Amino acid sequence: MANSPHVSDAAEDNRPQGARNLEGALWMAASGAVFTAFLTLSKIQSADYDPGFLAFWRTAVALLITLPVIFRYGLGIMRVQQPGMVFLRSVFGTMGFILSFYAVSDAVGLPLSEFNAISFSRAMFITVIAALFLRETVGWHRWGATLAGFVGVLVMTHPQTGVSLGTGLALGAAFCMAGAIALVKSLSRLHRPMTLLIWANLLSSILLLPLAIWKWPAVAPSLLDWSMIGLMGLCGALGQYLYIRGMSIGDASFLSPIDYLRLPMAAMVDWLLFHLLPGPWTWVGTAIIISATFYITYREHRLSGRAATPPL
Repeated sequence: MANSPHVSDAAEDNRPQGARNLEGALWMAASGAVFTAFLTLSKIQSADYDPGFLAFWRTAVALLITLPVIFRYGLGIMRVQQPGMVFLRSVFGTMGFILSFYAVSDAVGLPLSEFNAISFSRAMFITVIAALFLRETVGWHRWGATLAGFVGVLVMTHPQTGVSLGTGLALGAAFCMAGAIALVKSLSRLHRPMTLLIWANLLSSILLLPLAIWKWPAVAPSLLDWSMIGLMGLCGALGQYLYIRGMSIGDASFLSPIDYLRLPMAAMVDWLLFHLLPGPWTWVGTAIIISATFYITYREHRLSGRAATPPL
């Protein structure tokens, strides 16, 4: 019988933890590079196509990639026990996609490095959502780190001078993604990760289809543009897979800091392609957010004794 797609590689891996962490770090670094390529292509394509149109193709391409899994394992892999929560998770994820695409779009102009820095605030939002809506017990260590993380957001965004549109969109995206992750943590107790991934891509594609039709370009994209859009969607799906792969092999408290490599990668792209450089307060706020996020991840790992749920 074929191996089930939800079996963790870590469960069958008898290598020393150090070797597994090293391999996981390589997967995570590759994920950061591919995600940076995804955001770069999104920003470039948004000069000619609406972000809503691009967001649809991101999820549609990911859905096409997961179709072979359905053909191999049958429709049983799509069986869910909490359809309402699965749908709500997709609503959060879809809103996060839309806001992300608009935040980094050519029209809004938020630097990729600043978007990535703000996206790390999702760990703080997850704490608030978990405490208020999922009734999880949150200790004072985690609340303190959460408060420090929000201070980092304030330092980076300079609210006294007015929050920019791009910053507001990025914060909204971080909140929506936090909601999706919090629901995934709850749903994963009764559902396979691949089941949740398939439904996320399917429902997001359906939810984004009306927006894509509304924003469909008057002039059909050229073959080159379709290729770039397809590559963008492929990078988004591949980056997600690489992240999940890395987290399933290594230790979360060791691997989480590797995800921060996305910041220098994005800063390099901002500098080389878009001639943008983050200001000093962006880096100060980013350092605070990263420190708070790392502490939250470390505490969760110590208390749970298992890897954190990856953001699907």
